Amino acid sequence: MLSSPTRGTRPLPDGADLARSLHVRPGVGIAAHVMQGQGLKILRMRVDQPALILVDRGVKAIRTERGAGVEAVPGQAVVLGGHQTVDFTNSVPDGTHYEARWLLFDDALLADAHYLGLASQVASRDRPTASVQLLRRVPANLADAFERAGQALALGDKLPGAVVRLRVLEVMHWLLEDGIVLRSAPADPGVSIQLRALIAGRLDEAWPAGRVAAGMALSEATLRRRLAAEGTSLTDLLADARMATALTMLQATTQSVAQIALAVGYESPSRFAVRFRHRFGFAPTAVRGHDRAG
Repeated sequence: MLSSPTRGTRPLPDGADLARSLHVRPGVGIAAHVMQGQGLKILRMRVDQPALILVDRGVKAIRTERGAGVEAVPGQAVVLGGHQTVDFTNSVPDGTHYEARWLLFDDALLADAHYLGLASQVASRDRPTASVQLLRRVPANLADAFERAGQALALGDKLPGAVVRLRVLEVMHWLLEDGIVLRSAPADPGVSIQLRALIAGRLDEAWPAGRVAAGMALSEATLRRRLAAEGTSLTDLLADARMATALTMLQATTQSVAQIALAVGYESPSRFAVRFRHRFGFAPTAVRGHDRAG
């Protein structure tokens, strides 16, 4: 594969001593604390939700399918638009590890009426929405709101849903103050986007064509035809969604490779490892600093 780990970096210990974390609140968003034990180049990653990424250690470079690119160093942030495919390069020039915090915004939250009203005013100032934007300086109010939102998502059911929602919305509004509008999915999304939404969070289940087609109120023939028109297939889309989720879990949880394999629909860890290497060009263990990428 085209992806390959960056050489010459010192492994990061694996296990509970890592501060990895991943917290999901349906209808609101996701907070993730990502760590990698070595530099990695990750190509053709699908990003379905807009994200705010704060880099804490190492360097993050992003190039979008439209050709836009940014590079963020510690203390800087990146705003990444949703529903696009991007290339990531996470490097560790100091030879230790890469670390960043992510906040992803659910489409349901992006549809908040008050936010949409204010966002339309910002958008009317003839400032096009970029697919990726670098924040060279993160304003204190935005940084504080980001921290509160992450904590609220981490607390899960210990906080009322309305409170968690407001804390993530606060981040969106501070971005608006900087002229940055986050966009939800298109009003008429393609079948690929709808399919990804259908299987999200249930990748451990089997998704034969009949089940997928029924879930999308399509015939199997129509499903195949529409996916082909978008340049993909059910097999490819399922495999890519499983591998992308597995990569995120390796970066942002302390679950074992075997547990992650099961979570994305592979009963055999060895089959999973082969498929993962085929997709990314490095072994699952390389994400956590064990250099077996070959």
